[in-house]
Amino acid sequence: MKSIKSKILLRMLSVVLIGSITIGLVTALMNAKGIDSLLEKTVGPATSMAASAVKWKMDNYWAPLKEAAAMDVFREEEPTSEALAAVTSDMAARNGFIYIGKMDVNGTASTGDNYGSMDYFTACRDSKEPYITDIMNDGAQMVFILEVPIITDGQFDGIAYGAVNADFLTDIMADLGMGEDGFAYVLDKHGSVIGHEDSTYVEEGSNMITAAEQDASLSDIADVHKHMINGETGFGAYNFFGDNKMVGYAPIGGEQDWSICIEVSQHEFKSSLDTSIIFTFIVILVVVAFAFIITVRLAKSISNPIRACVKRLELLAEGDLKSNVPTFNFKDETSSLTNALSTTVKELSEIVNDVSYNLGKMADGDFTEEITSSYKGDFVNIAESMTSIHDSLKDTLTQINQSVEMVTASAEQVAIGSQSLSQGASEQASSIQELADTIVSVSDNVRQNAEKARNANENAGKASKDMEESNVKMQELIGAINDIDRTSEKISEIIKTIEDIAFQTNILALNAAVEASRAGEAGKGFAVVADEVRNLASKSAEASQNTTELIEESRTAVSRGMRLVDDTANSLVRTVESVNGVMEMLEQISEASRQQSESITQISNGVEQISDVVRTTSSTSEESAASAEDLSNRAHLMNTMVNKFRLD
Repeated sequence: MKSIKSKILLRMLSVVLIGSITIGLVTALMNAKGIDSLLEKTVGPATSMAASAVKWKMDNYWAPLKEAAAMDVFREEEPTSEALAAVTSDMAARNGFIYIGKMDVNGTASTGDNYGSMDYFTACRDSKEPYITDIMNDGAQMVFILEVPIITDGQFDGIAYGAVNADFLTDIMADLGMGEDGFAYVLDKHGSVIGHEDSTYVEEGSNMITAAEQDASLSDIADVHKHMINGETGFGAYNFFGDNKMVGYAPIGGEQDWSICIEVSQHEFKSSLDTSIIFTFIVILVVVAFAFIITVRLAKSISNPIRACVKRLELLAEGDLKSNVPTFNFKDETSSLTNALSTTVKELSEIVNDVSYNLGKMADGDFTEEITSSYKGDFVNIAESMTSIHDSLKDTLTQINQSVEMVTASAEQVAIGSQSLSQGASEQASSIQELADTIVSVSDNVRQNAEKARNANENAGKASKDMEESNVKMQELIGAINDIDRTSEKISEIIKTIEDIAFQTNILALNAAVEASRAGEAGKGFAVVADEVRNLASKSAEASQNTTELIEESRTAVSRGMRLVDDTANSLVRTVESVNGVMEMLEQISEASRQQSESITQISNGVEQISDVVRTTSSTSEESAASAEDLSNRAHLMNTMVNKFRLD
């Protein structure tokens, strides 16, 4: 818990500190905003002026080339002619070109080399507009090639070109730097640096847009460069090698897609702002120090009296009514606080003494003296409660004294009755336990009978199933015998056919013998054959007769077997029906035995419950008897204790 002193100190210092810091921050932000606005208003116009200066310089190069492209000598002479060489040499010297020349429609230049496949030649030829190449190294220096198309009767007729030393951009950029850490630079349409006071950026072809693809820390400067190559004018900021830069940029315009940027160091221009911020924080620290000293003194003058009163109240809460109350000579609310505390302690001391006296009387068992104390305010409830306790205890003790004797007599009677009840309950519990044991024995026998009936039922079921399978097999046997009977009939038909054949063969053999006898000597051989055929027919007839007799005997045996099988099948059916009836009876016996077992189990459970109740009753009776005896003893003791109090 925070003290009043710490609260005053914390809040006062918080107000002073927050106010001072707010003033310092507002001042610093306004100064920073003013410097940013001043830089924006300064760098923006300076960038536009620098862009105009570069454009003017480039226009001075474009103008003589455009004039040359319109001259007859450039249209009529070949690129390598001496007349053209004299004109180009003079123009280059007068206008600051390294050299000036011509390319014909095929790309052959004044040097005799052919550049027809180069992109800068095809770009100028196809667009028929002036074109400037990217910065390049010609072996000795960094140059730009400016190209102006030669147009004759609306047709492309070659190119007038000139080479310019790129160092002129470096010289211009060196004069445009603002401050010691500020720079100016020019970007081409690809974002590469083509003009910078540090020529290494130009020679290395520095391109932050491409570099940002590999290094995410360069994304801010890459965004600014993207705006520049899009031909936008604006003001931005980025961090370059740990230094925050503010930049203004603008397109150069003219025949080249270039953009110029002037950057300044925020640290350099805001150094005075940093000094102002430091001075502001020093002032804040001084103000906070003075405020701390004043606040501490004020907090002590308030918190010390309150702390002393709190300590006295803590002693009062612990029951200390004798220690002195602190006093202070302040003529303010703290003096009133200590006076009120002194009065409170005095009044509480008087009340506590009176309550202690009256409660002491009651503790000694003396209820003969009436309570006549009167208190003020909410303490009146204490007097009323104490009086009520005195009167209530007095009445209660009087009634207890009258009731103790009645309780003692009743307790003795209850003890006697409980002893009798306990003895009877014990005898009942013994009888019921014997009955329960008998029922359990009967239940076990019935359960065993039910189990045996169930086993018999299962065996009968198995026998019924086996007999049903035998009946099925018997039906299959009957079907097989019927098939044999039908087959025998067919064999009889076949034998009859054989007999007919034997009869016809015999007739044929007879006819053959008659014809052989008619033929005389010529038919003797045929007569022998006829005899053999007749013998064969006779044997066939005899075999057919024997087969017929055997089949008739077989059919007779099959018929007799059919009758026996039918009788056996009917007997099996009757046996199955009888077994099914036995199974139903066994199942009924098993179900009845199960129901009897469940009923006996329920009876056993009921007897067990009765036994538990009787046992509980017996136990309760014994406990009641013991309690009644104890009650009687306590009633005597209570009577002895009540007699100690002095009542009216």
